[in-house]
Amino acid sequence: MKKLGVAVIGTGFWGRNHVRVLNSLKDAKVVGICDTDLKRAKQVGTRYEIEYYRSLDEILSREDVDAVTICTPTTTHKDVADKVIEAGKDVFIEKPLASTSQEARGLLSFAKRKRIRVAVGFVERYNPAVRYIKKLIDKKELGKIILAIARRVTRWPVRIGDVGVTKDSAIHDIDVMRYLVGGDVKTVYARTGRLVHKFEDFSEMLLNFSGGEIGFIDANWLTPRKIRRLTITGSEATATIDYVTQETVVEYSKRSIVPRIKFEEPLRLELESFVESILIGKQPSASGEDGLKALEVCEAALKSGATGQVVQVSS
Repeated sequence: MKKLGVAVIGTGFWGRNHVRVLNSLKDAKVVGICDTDLKRAKQVGTRYEIEYYRSLDEILSREDVDAVTICTPTTTHKDVADKVIEAGKDVFIEKPLASTSQEARGLLSFAKRKRIRVAVGFVERYNPAVRYIKKLIDKKELGKIILAIARRVTRWPVRIGDVGVTKDSAIHDIDVMRYLVGGDVKTVYARTGRLVHKFEDFSEMLLNFSGGEIGFIDANWLTPRKIRRLTITGSEATATIDYVTQETVVEYSKRSIVPRIKFEEPLRLELESFVESILIGKQPSASGEDGLKALEVCEAALKSGATGQVVQVSS
């Protein structure tokens, strides 16, 4: 099987991680990187001995670029992705898919017309602990799922950003809950606010799913200690995972188990999955449609936070 030629657009913190991981995969080869900050692109390119560019058009004109990963600011996702799609390259876009659901729909419509596959960077889907819980749910080990509670909090420094904690952080847990529950969010009630950041820096969300399941998400950039935790309650058992350590506990009525789960880097598993999907010609696991649906929930939460009302999620 040939290696997938990948270009990485954006060489900031997360873009550098993409280059590091993709550069180590046996089925992929980073053939070029691009950043509007040529000095930054040069630093990354020199370190990994990869050609670097400032011009997006120039890197997309390369015939050895089969696919592209976009790690640029959210406000640029739509414009960058449109150029990638026009160039006929399959694309992986870091979350959120776009600034708004309207932009996301336009992006996906264009990709469909051009027959381009779109993946979204929902890295927690590939967390080994999440995958373990998914298997338990699919085998009915937890019984009927009743409630999902996620806490994603940390003390985040004030920085130049283009989205708040809802679209930047809580969106991960929205996607994980959709992935585990296997249904869509119908309504959202949220309380959001801003204390020290440009956009909202706390978001408390109550989600109602199509199957009757309930989700609660606590996300903020204010808590002194970093916590990344998810608890799934079913009629037969409760499972709790730590996203960071990947430690998992499953509690039944008369016993608790702590499974031995091999620790693996979720980003590596995510990009391996993307590369494989493009090489064998199938839709990525976390698809553009998943990105759109998570974004719609975020927008419903922000609207609910602004109005104090329960908001129905657009479809």
